Amino acid sequence: MVTQTVESSSRSASRKTSVGALLKPLN
Repeated sequence: MVTQTVESSSRSASRKTSVGALLKPLN
C-alpha cells in the first residue's frame, strides 16, 4: 500500500515536470 502511494505520487510529480517542460517553451 505504501509502495503504491509512493509510486503514484512520484508518477504525478514526473508528469507535472514533463507538462511544465512542455508548457515552458510555449510561454
